[in-house]
Amino acid sequence: MKKTVLGILAGGLFTLSMASCGEKLLTPEQVQAEVTAGFDAGKAAVETEMNGKCDAEFETRVTEKVNMLDQAAQAEMPVMSK
Repeated sequence: MKKTVLGILAGGLFTLSMASCGEKLLTPEQVQAEVTAGFDAGKAAVETEMNGKCDAEFETRVTEKVNMLDQAAQAEMPVMSK
């Protein structure tokens, strides 16, 4: 997750450094806007990934608890024989 954000920032800085080769340089406001946009994109990707992991872990814990309660309930029920 940190690598994504750092990669975006590095890409932005590389673009800015290439701009000095005869192209118009960005203003400080434009640079800040690019950095903010990159950070927001990386943050959204990280949040999506972490939410997916959290949901999966929650589903696993709930399933384990339900299975444990089912087993306990079955162990307590008397077996009816004819």
